[in-house]
Amino acid sequence: MINVTLKSLTASNFAPFADTVEFSTKIDNGKKEFPENTFSIGDESFNRVSYIYGANGAGKTFFCKVLLEIQRLLIWSPFSLGNNSALLTHPLFKDLDKQVKPFLFDESYSSKPTIFSIAIVLDENTYHYEFSVKGKKILHERLTKKYRRTEILLERKSPSSRDIIVRSDFKGFDLYKHSVKEEALCLAIAHTFANPLATRILEAIQKISVVNMTAPNAPLLDPKKSFSEKRLERYVNVLRKASPPLRKLHVDVNEEDVKQNIEFDDFENREIIAKKTSLTVTAQHSCYSDGVSEDAEVINFFSDESMGTVKLFTILPHLYDALECGGVLILDEIDNGFHLSLAKDIIRLFLDPESNPHNAQLICTTHQPLLVGDSTRRDQVWVINKDEIGKSRIHRFSDISTSRSKINFTNRLLENAFGCNPEPFFENSR
Repeated sequence: MINVTLKSLTASNFAPFADTVEFSTKIDNGKKEFPENTFSIGDESFNRVSYIYGANGAGKTFFCKVLLEIQRLLIWSPFSLGNNSALLTHPLFKDLDKQVKPFLFDESYSSKPTIFSIAIVLDENTYHYEFSVKGKKILHERLTKKYRRTEILLERKSPSSRDIIVRSDFKGFDLYKHSVKEEALCLAIAHTFANPLATRILEAIQKISVVNMTAPNAPLLDPKKSFSEKRLERYVNVLRKASPPLRKLHVDVNEEDVKQNIEFDDFENREIIAKKTSLTVTAQHSCYSDGVSEDAEVINFFSDESMGTVKLFTILPHLYDALECGGVLILDEIDNGFHLSLAKDIIRLFLDPESNPHNAQLICTTHQPLLVGDSTRRDQVWVINKDEIGKSRIHRFSDISTSRSKINFTNRLLENAFGCNPEPFFENSR
């Protein structure tokens, strides 16, 4: 399993992010507080947990969609190799080939490209991947690798495959780069042609899980592992805190292969295979007579359990995937449907090296100021706000010039630090 660390995520001219916004988990070296909240790779250190605050509509969910959009474009790119019009009618691929939407509330941005970049760390190497896209057309693309020095592995200076330059670990892809279409990312096509490093980087990016707690239905990395007998026992032990009569879970994993042959002479008749996964979950509960358990009642888990219990069950595979193997979990609205104590318990799992031995990272968006406290680093906390013309920006709390002894995170958030609280909604409604 790939252990990936997210170093930074950047976007410009995407949804509410008109101008460049950058988020980073790399610690602010000027802040020497609470080193136990961090971990080191080589000579760099990173936060285990990051918090993103903002008012309703400020752009917290769209921040999560930056990563989802990068993942979507990487998934879509290989389908450009063949005639896939029929395949794209399948519900599994709904909206997979849609255009990237720029900032909508200023006409000058409609002619500008959208730019995404992501930096990840694998085996002490930092890979920085950036590309720009306008509509569906890729305008430029660049991948670098940094250990002691920065090395350009892939560079694309126009939509044309003729303007793709590959070096070092990507040199073998030089024979196939002419297959890269204008709407496809070169990194994804190199992965399709079995370039080992391209595959490793792409799989690492796709491994980052983004779960929206309003409707937590993110795809699982390995459904069979997620619902093994060992895992289900762990889930039951957790869920019994919310549903004490629960004794056992049974999960049927149904996977449907959706195949597409690649119509390309040099591709050896290989296929792209996508899987559609659906779950049937039943729960066995104890039935009592005079306080004694005598029988078991089997119920439909999703329809008969409480919404909070269902939400918790839905995120547990993502939680344990990260904690057991390392990786990154992004929870949008971590406090949605959860008690404050449960949200704090999840955060503590990532902060504790015993429960998080592989330095998995948690990034959570939230409205709840009580999630942060006296043992929170200033560089762990970010705020997104939106101005009067709809542009969202993101700021880090460590940018505030305040001594550690004088800052109270909860109070500062309640006091509207960085403008993270909404204006009164009903002030002029009468």
